[in-house]
Amino acid sequence: MQILPLIVGLKNDINESAKQNLLRYATGDKLDVIGEFYNTARLQAQKARVTLRFTLSAIQPTNITIPAGTRATPDGQLYFATIQELTIPAGQTQGDVIAEATEGGEKYNGFAPGQIKTIVDPVPYVASVANIDTSSGGSDTEDDDHYRDRIRQAPESYSTAGPEGAYIYWAKTADANIIDVSVSSPSAGTVKVVPLLKDGEIPSQAILDKVTAIVSSKDKRPLTDNVQVAAPTTVSYDITLTYYIALERQTEETIIRNAIEGTGGAIDQYKLWQAGKLGRAINPDYLRQLMLNAGAFRIDITSPVYTEINLDQVAKAGTVTIAYGGLI
Repeated sequence: MQILPLIVGLKNDINESAKQNLLRYATGDKLDVIGEFYNTARLQAQKARVTLRFTLSAIQPTNITIPAGTRATPDGQLYFATIQELTIPAGQTQGDVIAEATEGGEKYNGFAPGQIKTIVDPVPYVASVANIDTSSGGSDTEDDDHYRDRIRQAPESYSTAGPEGAYIYWAKTADANIIDVSVSSPSAGTVKVVPLLKDGEIPSQAILDKVTAIVSSKDKRPLTDNVQVAAPTTVSYDITLTYYIALERQTEETIIRNAIEGTGGAIDQYKLWQAGKLGRAINPDYLRQLMLNAGAFRIDITSPVYTEINLDQVAKAGTVTIAYGGLI
């Protein structure tokens, strides 16, 4: 009887090993090997960029040079370094330069103007530094699900006739955060490519430029295609509702309310789902489903109402008003 668990374990190992040869189940390095057959490599982490403005303590009679690699930080843990030397001419007090994160990663995105304000490498006569735009363009190494999806689409890339699938495939190679792409032809000879980022984020101009460079290259597009790359148009909707919990679940009231209104709860899940795909209709029925699954008994939804949107649009939540009606 003691040998039976060993046999079962061995068979499970053999089964798992065999599944790693299939695109649907492969993970990690095994998935990378499958990607090689399709000439599709995993996208590596990308570094975020931001514009830093250095300000002198006073006007100087000579040029002040700020070396390439001068670092600034928003929090003492994440660092941005200037990518080139900056010269502030005599008689001026400010100068702008592009800085890049010292490592790849999505965590470097989203620092609003003024948040990156601590100089790590002091420079004579420089009094302060601050970013003047929001950091963007950083991405983590492509995860297995996103990579697997691109491998599935790889055969589309072989066509030079400009099919929809080819534009989608090549657009997704620009950044690992691109989760959806809309391709349309608003007029003869014109192709409009609209990328959407993870969690429904709107791509920055830097990412749009990367997509443009890839899909417009001579070896990717038909000669007669005029390719235009644009950010999605947002369609705002409000959430206004009242929900109730069944009286017999009184002991679970706090847990259920948190599962609905708390961080990562049904409301947050709905907002992420709604913004997770271009052209996804605003559908209050899915919100109702999520809330019922979380434990709500009755839900009166005033808004949103079911609304179709265009394929180059994404629905984003506006004002959210959630009322708890109590136990019934």
